[in-house]
Amino acid sequence: MPLSRSGGGRGHHPGAPAAVDPEDRQAATAMAQRLLAITDRSRVELQRRLEGRGYAPSTAAEAVDRLAVRGWVDDARLAEDLARRRSSHGYGRRRVLADLVARGVDPETVSRTAGELTGGQGEAIRIAAERLRHGHAGPPPPDEVRRLAAALQRRGFDMTDIRAELRRLCSDPEGHPDGEG
Repeated sequence: MPLSRSGGGRGHHPGAPAAVDPEDRQAATAMAQRLLAITDRSRVELQRRLEGRGYAPSTAAEAVDRLAVRGWVDDARLAEDLARRRSSHGYGRRRVLADLVARGVDPETVSRTAGELTGGQGEAIRIAAERLRHGHAGPPPPDEVRRLAAALQRRGFDMTDIRAELRRLCSDPEGHPDGEG
């Protein structure tokens, strides 16, 4: 027996957010807590998410402020965690800062994070290069060096740092930076 397309259930999409009272501060705060339980978010990200769920901008802002006072929302903590995670996964300074800006972290926090990320890119480049080489031993051939340089640049590393690390990689007969291995 075929199902009718008219009537019940029409227009309802599974997983679609239920209608909300745009001014319900308690519900907005509860929703924000649920969103933060999934992953850390910046103040701007959280406010955008709440507004996207149907809450009025003033209600969303109040919910975010309420949670910030309680320590649930902290852009500085988010920036520090994201920078540490991205660096340890082989991403460079530029990529980390671009991610922070895209997530709506305030410019002062982004600048402070940029200051903390200066230097120390060599280790992150070595990690990324090793992953990109898939464990190949020995110095890379010139075409692989070009490919590595392009890939590392896309990951947000400065070309000056990339050149220095690739020179080290190419100068070691085993292909290990700094003669390791």
